[in-house]
Amino acid sequence: MKKLLYVLVLVVVGLAMLGCAGLPKTVQSQSRKGAVETEVWKKFDKSGDVKFLQVQTTAPKSDKGTGALLDGSLGERLLEILVQPGVEGTEAVWSLKNKGPSTVWIVAAGGSESAFPISIDKDQAVELTTLLDADRYTYLVVDNEGGGKTQLDIAAKCGDTDAKTTRGKNMTIVWF
Repeated sequence: MKKLLYVLVLVVVGLAMLGCAGLPKTVQSQSRKGAVETEVWKKFDKSGDVKFLQVQTTAPKSDKGTGALLDGSLGERLLEILVQPGVEGTEAVWSLKNKGPSTVWIVAAGGSESAFPISIDKDQAVELTTLLDADRYTYLVVDNEGGGKTQLDIAAKCGDTDAKTTRGKNMTIVWF
């Protein structure tokens, strides 16, 4: 029975990572796709029908020369959205605003035809559209090598419905 449970856990973790398969292991390990939330957690969840799977976070910066690369460096952060079936739309529109002081890069995105990396300089905003997969899931990977409290504010929506974190807010990442 214990072996069966162990195998079942491995299968669930493996399936959860399918949405971001092909990404470096350090990025895949950040994925929350397929995570089961407890009933207690659900009572506090204010995300709604379009949900950022991550919460607002701080992160160490990547090493110099690695910020524009999808290489598993320390500062790479996975941003995931899960859209409930009742929401109309097949794509997510992401709006990213870099409050500085250093450049942030989008280094990968699920369901996007864009060429990467996409740089977002201080005080610049970028909009990017990604397609939802069969599970109504999509993601971005962003990176920063400058640190110094570089702040990236992220908003996203599917159709007319805004994505929210479990706290009912937009997403923010600060690199130190």
